[in-house]
Amino acid sequence: MTQTVEAPIEAPESDYDPFALESLQDPHTFDGASREIAPVVYIKKYDYYAITRFTEIQKALRDWRTFSSTDRPFYAPSPFRPRTLILEDPPEHTASKAAVFKVFSEENLAKMSEYFKAEAERLLDELLADGPVEIEAFRDLAVRYVLKVFPDVLGLPEDGREALLKFGDAVFNVFGPPSDLQAQKLARGAEGQEWVETNTAKELQSEGGVGWQLYQMAEEGKISEHTAQQILKSIFAAGFDTTTTSIASMMRAFADNPEEWQKLRAKPELVDNAWEEAIRYYPASRYGGRVAKKETVLGGVRVPEGAKLLTMWLGAGRDPRQYTDPDEFHVDRDLKGGHLSFGFGIHTCAGNQVARLEARTLLRAMVERIETIELAGEPRRAVNYQSFGHEHVPVRLTPAARA
Repeated sequence: MTQTVEAPIEAPESDYDPFALESLQDPHTFDGASREIAPVVYIKKYDYYAITRFTEIQKALRDWRTFSSTDRPFYAPSPFRPRTLILEDPPEHTASKAAVFKVFSEENLAKMSEYFKAEAERLLDELLADGPVEIEAFRDLAVRYVLKVFPDVLGLPEDGREALLKFGDAVFNVFGPPSDLQAQKLARGAEGQEWVETNTAKELQSEGGVGWQLYQMAEEGKISEHTAQQILKSIFAAGFDTTTTSIASMMRAFADNPEEWQKLRAKPELVDNAWEEAIRYYPASRYGGRVAKKETVLGGVRVPEGAKLLTMWLGAGRDPRQYTDPDEFHVDRDLKGGHLSFGFGIHTCAGNQVARLEARTLLRAMVERIETIELAGEPRRAVNYQSFGHEHVPVRLTPAARA
């Protein structure tokens, strides 16, 4: 019997502006609406294609030869976003990522784990020392923790680290159309960019730190000194802002769903799964980008050669074709199918192991020390092109009774 194969359709056109202020203020609603139009949608205003659904994004990221990382919409050169790792395909990407894997080896991660645990416990014990306390979870918890532990393991100096808040915000506004918002973010981030440029130099790396190890590889001829600095900058650009916003968003998820916090406290073995659910529910990165190296068909939709694409992680994180009740937060959700919040395939976020280790370590210490998490005011989402997160999460923490 002959099977009829349907001809691919042209991508439906959409007048939706993903970078309008109303879209940035409520991306789950607007990106979700695009997802329900088709698996691939043509965004007319900016002349690019959006891959909107989980399965199609995963398929595209698996096929790097067709969907290349070497170009994407809006990706003009910028000192905030180095090309190394991000805009590379094999064999260059393979060599760069091998260097990352070496500095994030099991041995190094084990050392980091001990340090992260000590710092997480120290910070929480300080915050909870006088009983129930109201804090702003973004600055008082996420930023204080990550701004301490992450630059420390990279081997970066302590002076001036506060400038990295502006740098992290700017990094994730580069990847989008020119606008007053973008200009303001990049201008504010200039101080942080200068700090990063200066302090990722070889001579300023602390012995044994990630930066020092990368430059050691350069001395051994495994990578160039330029590549060592670019990898260090890439790790920092991707690892600071996304981890802080993820932790703050996780705090909001628990404050909005107190029954899930109690479920986690009753079953602390769910900590790792709870963190994965938190970043599915609130992905720190809204989208990524690719270019089609040849004409292809994705989800029954024709993608022309040369098409620039955005892969819409945030909308895919709540794709009802992939997840049951996707708009609900459940620490015991079956996530065997995974999520896309760290990317997928060969371009999975190179620093995902460190981000996971930081956040899970903090969450485990919280489970041991905090009885309840409640909102103490109105949370406020950050307005950002690519990053998704919360810049203000006021919460009330009640300490747990401890033996």
